[in-house]
Amino acid sequence: MRHDEPAEVPLEPAVPQPAVVEQPAESLPRRRSHLVVVVTHALDPSEAGDPGAVLRARYWNPHEHRWSENDYDRLESLRRRHVEEEGWELLQEQQLDAPLAAELIFKAYRVDFIRPSREQILRDIGMTPDDVSQLLEDVDRRQDPE
Repeated sequence: MRHDEPAEVPLEPAVPQPAVVEQPAESLPRRRSHLVVVVTHALDPSEAGDPGAVLRARYWNPHEHRWSENDYDRLESLRRRHVEEEGWELLQEQQLDAPLAAELIFKAYRVDFIRPSREQILRDIGMTPDDVSQLLEDVDRRQDPE
């Protein structure tokens, strides 16, 4: 205590400090990232594709150890599926020298390849993406009184 302070002034109470994190971030398992290169090409009439599809995308699936191919009606649908639905991060995109040919590089995580896809979940309950689209259109029609 200093001499210029009165003796009856109580000491300030101790301010509680924030608790130390119980488990440091370094001890949590790291999510292993994986770069995925998706290459697209235009479907030609001899190739059987999904109805309305104009391009096919192909990439190596590290979990299944095989190529994965999917058909899309446009490049934006491919981007939306992988970024918004799968949670991948688009790092780079470049157009190639053929119609509808592009190379997209995504950052994904190994866990993204072992969980069931949206299509697999729908198949498990006996539905298809077209069934879901039809249901959503029915809901929109019911909500929009004309």
